[in-house]
Amino acid sequence: MWRELSTLWQSVRDPEYAHLLLESLPLYGLAFGLTLLVVSFVVNERKCRLLAFGFIFISCASVWPYLDFRLEATPRILATRAVSYGPIIQAQTQLRQDTAWAFYLMAGITLVALMMTKSRYAKFGILAVFVGGLLLFWFSVWLHKKECEVYHPNIIRNATQR
Repeated sequence: MWRELSTLWQSVRDPEYAHLLLESLPLYGLAFGLTLLVVSFVVNERKCRLLAFGFIFISCASVWPYLDFRLEATPRILATRAVSYGPIIQAQTQLRQDTAWAFYLMAGITLVALMMTKSRYAKFGILAVFVGGLLLFWFSVWLHKKECEVYHPNIIRNATQR
């Protein structure tokens, strides 16, 4: 068992595996945080709202280490794939870098809303996080689909036939 735990620890520190672990965190973390935000608004529970803001912030901020791991892993990923996948993988990596600002902006909006929780404008902060979070969630679904097209050849084949 100790060897398995040691192997798992080494795998988690490996950029190729770490970026795959972090890739879906913004999507699922944002979905969970938004659901929790709606529940907290309906039941008017402040602690639940703070937890929702925390989930949203962490899931959006996780894009930074994800991109770092992805950039570090890209040369080794390219070495294990067919040469024809190289431009597709590099284009997707560039797309992820170019769109990271949306997640950072949402993390910032969430922090501002978190600081406004005791002010009279708290509902505007909640509304901004909710609307921005919904838009970012839909955008994250699209990015995740593009990611799947890169790593799953059957999705690429089906996407190009449409």
